[in-house]
This record gives sequence, C-alpha cells and structure tokens, in this order.
Amino acid sequence: MRSVIVIIFLGFLHFAEAQNAPGFYWVHFADKVGAPYSLSYPQAFLSERALQKRADWNIEITEQDLPVNPSYVQAVLDSSGGTLHHVTKWFNAMTVNLTQLDSAQLVVSLNKIQNLPFVLEIKSTGQEKPRSATLNQKNYIPENIYFNEPSESPYGKAFRQLDMMEIPRMHESGFQGKDIHVGVFDVGWLDAPSMHAFDALRSEGRLKMTRDFVDPLHPDVFDGGDHGTIVLGLMTAELDSGKYKGAAPEANYYLFQTENVSSEYRIEEDNWVAAAELADSLGLDVINSSLGYSTFDDTTMNYTYADMNGHVSRASQAAQWLSERGVMVVCSAGNSGIQPWYYLHAPSDAEKILCIGATDSLGKYAFFSSHGPAADGRLKPNVTAQGYKDYYPVKDDRITRGSGTSFSAPLITGGIACLMEALPHVNNQILMDWIQSSSSQFNNPNIELGNGIPDFYWVMQQKVERNILPNLIVRSIYPNPANGVLNVITRGASVECFRIIDLMGRPLTEWKYEQSWAKNYLQLEVSSLPVGSYLLELKTSEGIGTTIFQKITN
Repeated sequence: MRSVIVIIFLGFLHFAEAQNAPGFYWVHFADKVGAPYSLSYPQAFLSERALQKRADWNIEITEQDLPVNPSYVQAVLDSSGGTLHHVTKWFNAMTVNLTQLDSAQLVVSLNKIQNLPFVLEIKSTGQEKPRSATLNQKNYIPENIYFNEPSESPYGKAFRQLDMMEIPRMHESGFQGKDIHVGVFDVGWLDAPSMHAFDALRSEGRLKMTRDFVDPLHPDVFDGGDHGTIVLGLMTAELDSGKYKGAAPEANYYLFQTENVSSEYRIEEDNWVAAAELADSLGLDVINSSLGYSTFDDTTMNYTYADMNGHVSRASQAAQWLSERGVMVVCSAGNSGIQPWYYLHAPSDAEKILCIGATDSLGKYAFFSSHGPAADGRLKPNVTAQGYKDYYPVKDDRITRGSGTSFSAPLITGGIACLMEALPHVNNQILMDWIQSSSSQFNNPNIELGNGIPDFYWVMQQKVERNILPNLIVRSIYPNPANGVLNVITRGASVECFRIIDLMGRPLTEWKYEQSWAKNYLQLEVSSLPVGSYLLELKTSEGIGTTIFQKITN
C-alpha cells in the first residue's frame, strides 16, 4: 500500500514540475456522451445562414459540429476554481483560466482536473500578460519603389494596389462585396470608432459584430493596437473626393480580436480556434487572418519547419475545417523572408486555404515575404498581392504606407468578397481554384510568389476563355457619375474608336482616331448628354470592350 502511495505522490510531483506556472490550460475531453445536443436539431448550434450554406453545398453536419458537453466544462471549473476562457467543439476541449491561482493551488487544481474520468490530457497553453496598445510590427521600407497613380481616381493612392488584381474593374461592374460577410481575426482596432474612413461602415450598419477572444471577461476590441484598423481600412475604408477607397467597401464585417500583442503563447491559437468556430456557426463567407505562429515566449511551444504541414498547429487544423465547412480562409504567409526562420507560419500552412505572399507595386517579390512550400511539399504561398508600401488611411484622414503580408492578404480578401457577390452560387473551393488559375504565374509557380497575382475580373468571367477576350482592360473611369468631362484609362491594345450608346441601344456619339493617334487615355466631353445611364463601347484592333457610366446633371 505504501509503495502505491509513493508512486502516486511521485507522479503528482512530476505533473507539478511539468506545469507549475499559473496561466491558461488546454483540457481535452474523451467524448461528448450525455451532451444535450443532437444532429437532428442543428439549429441549436448553427445559425440559419450556416445551415443554408451547408444545404446549398451539400456539406454534412457531423458529430464534430456538436458542442462540448457543458457538464464536463462545469466539472472542470468546479474542481479547479478556474474560469472559462474558451470551449472548442471541433477539438472537444476547453481552455481554462488558472491565472488567479498560486503555484501550490495550481498543482492541486491540475491534478483534480486530470483525475476527472472524461479528461484525456491537460497542456499549458500560455501565461497572462497585460495587453498593450503597441504592436512590434516590422515595416520593410528601405528602398523607394513608386507607381505614379493617375492624378484623378476614385481610389486615390489605393488605385495601383487594387488595379494589379483588376478590383476597380470589378467595382465598375457593380460588385463591391455587398451582402458578403467578412470575418477579420486580428490584434485590435484602435482609433477605428473615430475615423471618418469608416463612417459608411458604421452608418450603413455593416459592422455586424465585435468579439474579444483575448480577454472575454473584459472585452474591448478597440484596444491592443491599430493593426486590425489598417487591415480593415485596406478592405472597406472610404474617404470623400477620391482620397481613398478599399477593396470591398460594401461588405459586412465581423471583428474578432484573437491576438495579444504583449506576449506570444499558444493561447492565441486557442483564441483563433474559438473565432473560427464562431465564424462557421454564423455562416460567414470569408475570413482574413493576418496572424502567424511559429515561435513563442515559451520555447518548448515552438514549432519546427517540419510542423508546417497543416496538421500540427491547432489553428491550422481549424483553418482547414473552417474551409471544409464552406468558409473561404485567407491567411498571411508571414514576414520572415530574410530571417533565420524564412518559411511560412501557421495557420497559412493549412490545406484548402489561401496563403498570401507579398509583392511590390511592380509585381516583384517583396524580400520580406515568407517562403513556401509547406513541409509536406504543397505549394505555398498560393497567390500574392502588393504588400510593400501599401497605402491605407489612419486617424485624422491621413493616408500613409506600410509593408507586410498582413497588408497583401486583406487586398485578396476584399477581391474575394467582390467575387462572391458576383458569383453567389460558386462554393469556396471552386472559387479558390479559379483564383489560383487566374494568377500571373499559374503555369510557372515558385516558392516566393506561388501562383502569382490573381485577376479577379477574369475569374468573374470564367465562362469566357481568357485567350479570346479582347486585349483591352478599362482600368479606371472617373468621375462616375459624370457631369462635364469623363476620363477613361485603359490597358492593353490602344483604343481606335469609341461609341456612347443609350440603354435602348441607340448610338449617340462616335469618334475614330487615326491609327497613329490610338491611345489608352481618353477625355470625353459628355456635358451635352441628357441625365441617365450610358454604355461606353471601346474598339481596338483586337476586339471591343464596354463599360457603363452615368450622367447626373444637365
């Protein structure tokens, strides 16, 4: 009997030594037996929008979707004296907050939890540090690479970073992300409530939800730094007089704070998982995550490159499961391109998601952008966008610049929101394939840029073979609505002739240029046109392109 007691006591000490710091702990359950949920009544844990998505795309609801048994959660809390941080149905686990205990109390609590018959394992997932409003973010701007934007454009200085992916042309076609639901996982949204760049987002009721996963007991997503503010601005900011316009200015947004800038522990992956499950249950369409995990303050938590296979990190597993449930997942590759760890970070290594690298404004590889491939050889990054010296609004209506794959990813996410509005019956996996196949390096991908820069306008016209489209792209048409002079900027074959046609199909104005005067910049006098909508037809030697504009006053 004495030997048994000694063995138990030694085991007790071993457990205490391994996990003796007050903090957060991951508790994994053995089953969901006795939980008050049923697959026959999914309305108890999935929203109507989520259920409709699953029905439309034949996505099965499985036992993994059933919530954790609440009696298990309560038993852990009762035995430990801790507070609930998160639960995760996909992993059948919970994260318990034991920061309020001293070391001696912690040992007792952990052993009580371990002795519960339905608990499989307990792991430390991080310690608590006060949140800071400062983000130690690296901005890589040692050289000057500029593109001369048109002197007038509804996008202001954002024009080039959007035009590289033909997003302005999507907008001109009437698709700006309307009724698409976008989740943003980030650090915080400092200054966002007071910025005029988000006036339309607030006044139109498109800021649908905020949720603090870092400190759910004292929630406030508008602290923790302004990185999320920048990301949100790249997607939906609008400033008057053509000063700035984001990639998806009409989408709905959900702000989920998952990152604590003051520390780096795996607890942030727990936060990410909880946010992913909420995004699924709400039926969101696309999420943007500009976060990455590889090394931590506790080095025993560190990942190796071999772990970047999509199946080790909890965040990576959750990203794949979220995608399999019909949500498009967009993750930054990371900014480690010139560091000892120069590979991508979790969860961008996940399968069935888009990992985003960065270029400069000329479409060249941005040297800080993390490399692929994934550890199992899959192509990463999947696609790229401008992430070097991107323009974005800050408080006081100023426009500034910054760099990182966390800036290229939201540009891609915004383009996807526009595509989803245009192609509402295409599921996320097919759309992801089309985005990759539209990209500039699809036939010759590499570990720096993946498939390259996507062409969202081409994706929208999937049923038209790319090689028979006329070599003409309307890059910008402004001001639209117009009054006096209409400016038109095109790319590709030079315009030789244009016609203005009313909606009855009647030509109103036609002008032909001599061959030597064919051009890609036109200024059209429209002051004599009656108020209304018109079709502008542009003819080149290779075909005809069209766009729509409006006349607003006589």
